[in-house]
Amino acid sequence: MNKKLKLTLIFIIIFSVIAAALLPVFKAIYWTKAGKNVQIAVDSGQSTRIIAKNLENEEIIASAWIFASFVYAKHWLLQTGVYQIESDMNMVDIANLLREGRIQEHLITIPEGWRVTQIDEALVQKGIIRKGELTKIAAPNEGYLFPDTYRLALDANASQVKNLMLENFKTKTKGLKITSQTIILASIVEREAKFDQDRAKIAGVYLNRLALGMKLDADPTIQYGKGNWEPISAADYKSFQNPYNTYLNAGLPPGPICNPGLKSIQAVLNPEKSDYYYFFHKTDGSAVFSETYEEHLAKLKNP
Repeated sequence: MNKKLKLTLIFIIIFSVIAAALLPVFKAIYWTKAGKNVQIAVDSGQSTRIIAKNLENEEIIASAWIFASFVYAKHWLLQTGVYQIESDMNMVDIANLLREGRIQEHLITIPEGWRVTQIDEALVQKGIIRKGELTKIAAPNEGYLFPDTYRLALDANASQVKNLMLENFKTKTKGLKITSQTIILASIVEREAKFDQDRAKIAGVYLNRLALGMKLDADPTIQYGKGNWEPISAADYKSFQNPYNTYLNAGLPPGPICNPGLKSIQAVLNPEKSDYYYFFHKTDGSAVFSETYEEHLAKLKNP
């Protein structure tokens, strides 16, 4: 066998091996179709890998790994929303659909502890409403706009969003003995508790203070009164004249300071009974509790 023939055979073998290796990839990307009409939801915070895995689990694509690799190679960003996948779409079609954001419905997640103005801003960013539309009609409903993930029609308006969130609040809290005071305190707990295990303890501290007529001394209430969640200054404790300053005013503030989730509401309804009247947060967000002011000061020095 001459040298030229050998090189030709080697080339054919190498080409055949590469082609055999790449064939499943090309098949998964271009030839395999979704095979069914189905809606899928892409939520905020989901990585490309998670989205790809969800598509694979729904048997819409052949390989999550190939899909994710294709998207990463293209440097594409996939948009949140609810999408209609058609049966004749291949992997490229689906990736393009998600990249271009050709949604059937908006999908938006409202976190626990957001105030109505933050919800308003999120809806504006999604292009659902104009700035201030929700705040204008839903400010009186602060505390009752239930934090959750919502699917909204493309033509949804502020009134529909408000009503949807209020109805969800009723559904999620059905059977619970809730008063306006419950929601006000739950909203403070929501902003104060960084970890679930601290919620009932913090609720217990505030209820203990209320029972003795002590001021709540809750920083988030001042922040709410100032209109943002920015750190407050030392002067604010005594100089910020506002009904929401619980360092100056005894009792609960006039209304909720955010929209609490179910865990904070349940914490207020089922507080942990203790003799704690003070707490502060360590740098990791966990709460440190004390029975006396002297103990509180000592722990502050050595957290």
